[in-house]
Amino acid sequence: MLSAVLDDRGMDDHRLADVVRRQCGVISTVQLNACGLSSAGIAGRVSRARLFRVRRTIYSPSPCIDEWGLRWAAILATDPERAVLSHWSAGEVHRMLASRTTPLHVTVPGAGRRGGAGLVVHRSRGLPPSDVQVVRGLRVTSPERTVLDVAARSDDDVVRRMIREGEFQGALGSGALRDALAGRTGHPGLARVRRVDPATVESALGQTPLEDELEPILVSLGLPGLVRQFWVRGTSGARYRGDFAYPEVRLLVEADGRAGHERASAFETDRAREGDLGAVGWQTLRFTRIQVRATPGTVGEVVRNTVRVRSLQGIARVFDGEAA
Repeated sequence: MLSAVLDDRGMDDHRLADVVRRQCGVISTVQLNACGLSSAGIAGRVSRARLFRVRRTIYSPSPCIDEWGLRWAAILATDPERAVLSHWSAGEVHRMLASRTTPLHVTVPGAGRRGGAGLVVHRSRGLPPSDVQVVRGLRVTSPERTVLDVAARSDDDVVRRMIREGEFQGALGSGALRDALAGRTGHPGLARVRRVDPATVESALGQTPLEDELEPILVSLGLPGLVRQFWVRGTSGARYRGDFAYPEVRLLVEADGRAGHERASAFETDRAREGDLGAVGWQTLRFTRIQVRATPGTVGEVVRNTVRVRSLQGIARVFDGEAA
């Protein structure tokens, strides 16, 4: 016991108090060490009930931690420099979801530490500054990003209620969600949000939910040169817009939604377009909603093999026509 007390002698309690106050009652082992408390000193304070363990490497001077302290503990235990509170946990912070204190959800860009008890850690390829807000000193995904993250793992009713509550609470301003989605690609929650939110339907964004479901399949292939909403000129001089394109091998990939192709006239128009483009070397692959949802692996393989074959054939060098 005496050795534990002696390990406290270099402790800066004022600094500790400042850190704890800023972080809603919690502090990490690294921060305790920076305040002058050694590992033995931490153990000594725990044994004398002057520190209480919240989770691994995270402590508090108080035995009672509120929800904000628990949120801070989750961030500190994961990656204090890069982690952000996300998904349902961020939805609670923005008051778009009812409280559900466990598990806590945290997102870490790139590689990150694994979670622990009552903690789910998500990995993200990128987390741009526009997707992050600071609330009570804590990094949290923005309301728009939070809606997308929850949409990728929930059902239509939850997302619909979440959007309505976000608008009611002022977290989602008029048109904010629509604007945030318009320039975003590849997120697995896009299709659901555009399906349930009247402000983000196809007529508002010029994009379809089926395209959003097809895009992650194409992105996952890792093939170079993928372009979305690509304009091509046919042999007649007419210009056509493709959902996705691999210009180097003159390949278009279309999300063949029922709404846009159920009429006989649309069928005829599509075939005329393919003939016009085929004359200058462009091939079109069409995938239905059933194919995209039920057999994504097959869809990906068809695209991969077609790109490979056309690349070997040197399609882009054979024709003189130009994509506009």
